Amino acid sequence: MATFLHHNDFGYCARCPRTYHLHVCFGNVALAATPAEFAEFRRTVAETWQHHCLRTADPEARCIALRTPAPRLALVFSLVELAQLRDILENTALLLEVEELLHPSS
Repeated sequence: MATFLHHNDFGYCARCPRTYHLHVCFGNVALAATPAEFAEFRRTVAETWQHHCLRTADPEARCIALRTPAPRLALVFSLVELAQLRDILENTALLLEVEELLHPSS
């Protein structure tokens, strides 16, 4: 059974017990990521949120494009949705850091 790491009204993050991939589900999108891919996605979301947090006039308008590695594919969010996704990623990363401190890998 997957281990749920964090959730909010927008989605959740869980870890697969078999592959240890992190499954980030938000809105109607799901992402299965290795720890390195998760870290990169987290960085991209944080940078996008930082860029738009004070520049977006209507926080409910879906006008923020989050680029993906796939050519010509972007995920589009409102500032509210992007903040919720950022919350999932940041709190999951914090929990993973605490786990690593408590149970360092050999």
